[in-house]
Parts: sequence; C-alpha cells; structure tokens
Amino acid sequence: MMEPPPSEHDINILICSGNIGNAEPTFESFSAWIPHDGIITVDDAANAASSTKERDGSLPNETSKKYEFIIVGMQEAAFAEGETRQSIDDTNRIVDGCSTRSSIDGGNGRGGDMEKAKRKSMLVRKVDKVRLALRGLTHTQTHRSPIIRSTKKSTISTTQLSSALTTTQYDTNKFSSLIKRQCPSYTLLASSIRGEMRLWILCLKQLEGEVREVYVAGENTGIGSVFANKGGIIATLTLRSTRLSFLTCHLEAHEGLNHYLNRNRNLVEILGGAKPHPDYYMLDATIYSHHMFVCGDLNYRIRFGENSVNNKNNNKEGGDTGEEHPDNGSHFDQALKLVEQEKWDELNAGDELAMALKKKECLVGFETLPCNFPPTFKVAREKGYVYNEKRTPSYTDRILWKSTEGMEGTVTPFLYEPCPDFITSDHKPIRGGFRVKMNKGYQTIPTSPTINDDRQFHLLVSDIKCTDLPIMDNELMGGLADPYVLFVSSPKGLLFDKAWPSTRVIYRNLNPIWDEDIHLTLNHEACGEGANATSALSLAGNMIYMVVMDYDQTSGDDIIGSVALNLKDLCSQLKFTKSHDGKKKNHLRQSVNFKEAQGIQRTTLSRPILRNGQECGMLECTVVSAYLVPGEVKSFLKIAGKVRSAKFRNAKERILASFR
Repeated sequence: MMEPPPSEHDINILICSGNIGNAEPTFESFSAWIPHDGIITVDDAANAASSTKERDGSLPNETSKKYEFIIVGMQEAAFAEGETRQSIDDTNRIVDGCSTRSSIDGGNGRGGDMEKAKRKSMLVRKVDKVRLALRGLTHTQTHRSPIIRSTKKSTISTTQLSSALTTTQYDTNKFSSLIKRQCPSYTLLASSIRGEMRLWILCLKQLEGEVREVYVAGENTGIGSVFANKGGIIATLTLRSTRLSFLTCHLEAHEGLNHYLNRNRNLVEILGGAKPHPDYYMLDATIYSHHMFVCGDLNYRIRFGENSVNNKNNNKEGGDTGEEHPDNGSHFDQALKLVEQEKWDELNAGDELAMALKKKECLVGFETLPCNFPPTFKVAREKGYVYNEKRTPSYTDRILWKSTEGMEGTVTPFLYEPCPDFITSDHKPIRGGFRVKMNKGYQTIPTSPTINDDRQFHLLVSDIKCTDLPIMDNELMGGLADPYVLFVSSPKGLLFDKAWPSTRVIYRNLNPIWDEDIHLTLNHEACGEGANATSALSLAGNMIYMVVMDYDQTSGDDIIGSVALNLKDLCSQLKFTKSHDGKKKNHLRQSVNFKEAQGIQRTTLSRPILRNGQECGMLECTVVSAYLVPGEVKSFLKIAGKVRSAKFRNAKERILASFR
C-alpha cells in the first residue's frame, strides 16, 4: 500500500459490519464491536499490526484520537421484545444442529421439560420471525440530518437526534439506545432501515457543519427483486471537496457455483438500482464517488477446489436454511484444521471474494485486505470461535474500498479485525479503520478578485474509440449497439448547459471510432472550492465522466458504462506565470505551429468502461488541455482535425432539452 503524506485534512473512518443474527445484542457484545466514543485505542493499533502486511507509518499519529466517521452496517438486524439469550441459544442449537462440541447438557433429570421448553421457544421465535419478516420485507425508513447541504452554522439538537432515532419498533429503539450510549460525541448524519438491513452514518459533532449533500438510496434483491430480505443501502456525502460513499449489503447465501454467480449479480443489481445522486442517473456509486467503501454479509465462501463448488447443492432462493451437501464434512475438517494451525494464507487462497476480484467478476477496481484471523461464519453464539459442522467456516463478513482515478493511494487501512466477544449472533462482526486524505488542500491555482482574468480551461478530446462493447439491441437477426459518448462533469456547472456535450451516434457497431474532436469549455466559476469562492481555482475533486450510451430512437437511451477522468490529472502539467500587468498567464505561445506550444498538456488514455462494478469494454482517447484567454482559443483549436462543440446529438435531444 502506498502511504500518502500526512495532512491536517486527513480523516479516520471506522467501518463496522455485522450480521446480528436477528437477536438482541447485549451491551457487552455491542461495546466489544463499536469502540467507546470512537476512540482509536492502543489495543486497536496492536491488533492492526497483525491484520495488514505493510504497517510502518500507517497508523494515526495519536492513538487516543477519535474516528471522524463511524459507519455501522447491519444485516439480519430485526428482533422482538422479550427474546432472551437463552431462548435464542436453545433455538439455535435445535435449528443449527451440532457444533464442534456437544451443546446439550445432560444429567439434570429434566429431559422432557427441557424438550418442551425448547419446542415452545422455537415456536415462539418462529412466530416472531414471521411477523418481523413480514414487516421487514417491505419496510423502509430513512433519516437525514436537517442541516446538511449549505448551512454551516446550524447544528442538530439533542432533541432532533432523539426524535430521529425514536420509533415504535423495539429493535430500532434498542439499537438507538446502544449507539447513543456508546457514541456520545457523535451525531447521526443519516440512517436507513430496509427490511432487516440497517445503515448508520455517524460523525463527530464538531464536523457535521462541513458535511454536504447526503443522499441515501437502496435496492432489494430478494424474492423477485422486490423483497428486502437481501439487497443493499448506499449513503453518499461530501466532506472537504471529497465524495464518500458507503454501501452495506446482504447477498445471496449458500455454497455452490450458482449461489456464487448470484452474489455477483446481486452486487450489479444493488449498484444499478441505488443511485448516489439524483442528477447523475447515468453513474453508479463506484464511478461517482471519490472513495467508496463496501461492507456487509457478502456470503462469499471458502472453497477447496472447483469440484467442491460444482457439487454443492444450488438452492435458488431463501435464507440460510441449513441444507448443505452431505459431503461438507470433509471441507469443514479441512477448514477447521487450517484455522487451528492459523494458516491464514491457505484459507485466503480459497476465498471466493478474492477470486472474484482477481477475475474481475465483481467490484472491479476494489481492494480488500487478507483476512489474517479466524473465519467469522458460522459460529456458536458465545465467545470465541465454535464452528457449526454443517458449514464450511468462511469469511462471509467483509470490507472493501475503491478510490477513483488520480486518487489511488489516498486511502490507508490501519485496522481490520473480527470481534470474537460478540456472543448473540452466529456471525462475528468485523471492523476496519481507514485514514483518508481529503481533496481539500490539493493543487489550486491562485487568483485575485481584483484582477479581471477571463481565462478558462479548455479540453480537446480526440481519437475516441471503444472496443468490445456489449450487445445492447436484442434483435431477431442478432443485436449490436448504437453508441455515443456523453461528457458529464462534477460539479455539474463545469459542463452542463441545458444538456451534456456528446459525440454523434455511430449505429450498429460494437467497436466504434469517432472521426471528430470534442471541444469542451469548462465553466471557470464552477472550479471554485466553495459556492462563492473567487480566490482560487480548485482542481481537487473535479471530475469529467465519459459515459458511453446506447441510442434508442423510440425510448430512453441505455447506459453502457463510464470512464472517470480526474481534472487535476488532466491539468497537472500546465504551468502558470504572471505578466507585467498582473494578469495570470500560462506558457502558451501563439505560434503558427500550435502543436509545439508549451502551454498545453496532452494525455493519452486507455481505460476500462465500468458499470455497476463490471467491465463493459475499453475506451481510448487523447485529451489536450490548456488554460486560455478568448483570443487564444482559435489557435488552440487548430490542433484538431474536425471540431465538434455542439451540445445536441440530434433533434430528439434538442426537443428534450427545451423542456429542461
């Protein structure tokens, strides 16, 4: 891992993910998972030393410092009032079957009474579970702090927070009281309940005024892609010119090849349905965010050889019912032996998620640390690791992250560990600590409000071509695609003017080449660090997205995928000086042979086209950038062969734009 230089703008984020097992957690279990008041302790540092490979200098400078953000993602987090730990344990032992040691005490002379009590307990729990499931399959509840967006001086009051956290549901109130008790220095930015899934975004109270644009969305992938027994919740926010997204999800269960493939499809569905911002329907969170974190019960298993995958039973849908292939015992014994010998490398070698990332079958571009600790599933509801013999011990609970183009190496993990003292679930929750370098403080171009400087950034995009695009038009004679490229910016004001600029449409082609050069003029004012900033042009966090679309004559156009371009990288080599009259100048020479000018930057790109964590072909292009006064633009455009500056592809787009 590349260690970014320390900065006053760095923040520390704690990601906490846990399958709660539909049982009420004790305070002791909860506090073993969520550190008291978010303090980064010496114990965290010590535990982290065995969890990552490269450790030197990656811990926060002050081990008593608090995390700026605590993200809590939960699955199977629904339970009824009155469920005791004993009834849960008894039911579990009946439903789950045997573990690695006997779970039934003998010799008490009350065998018949115990069996009746267990059957009654199991029946009560099943009734409660049905009631909770019916509520959870369709129930959705979301809260956002009322001060978020533009007001910096306001703060959410204790009364507002209590009101936001309080509902008539016992389980929600229980979690609220646990979080408020354990994290008194934090405020709730956003929370969302979707079925049995929950997402909580907490930040230090003194930091809340800096947070902008909090959006929460979700997608169900349960039965018929309607019910919320499986799915995900995404929250996106902006802090110090840095967009952060957090996804918690619960993917399809069970071992076997079909279930593995369905988990990959679940991720595509979630990312495709839960959009990070209402203005950017064409972008998913993996593209739109500067940094994205994914956590949850992803249900990826440990497999030992391809034969074990193909031979597992392949139930299509449903929960973790306990129906597994009878040959699982040999895989259980093999995994348990590796756990006892602490051979983490061999266990990680069979990890389905690591295989999927390597093969680019899901979450392309994401990283995760190796799990140098015992598997978190499936365990007895007690301290330590007592595994259920009907399951291959696996790393189902995971944390991943991804940074956008030009920001690689600005996220540093320093903690990744399970919580063995969590006793009320058949999973052991996990947590990960990350230091994230904020965009604020990156390269800026100084300006003065007293100087009339009418320069603007200009980009000339040429040699655009795509290869291996997916088939989008399903026709009887074999479908192709009708691609064009849309140029989208963030902030929106950089490029948007009634419509986004675009190339022309190339019909029926999966390997299109555009014989045109696209001239993009970036709005000078939109580059400012704040809404009213006039003293600096901040390139930090400003993005251009090349979105490959499929044109449809009669209905809405389809999204093929996107490529993210970091404006900071596209302009990093431009040099700026001041003339004698005080105006800012770059080194542009207005020469006849403009190709020899030193005031431009030429960048050649070849990037995968991404959509919902999947590769959808490749895009290549050349981008020439310059910072020009109006009189220099004509000379700049002499570089191009065939310039296209129009913002409308055709009559349909022109008509639609007139209504915006």
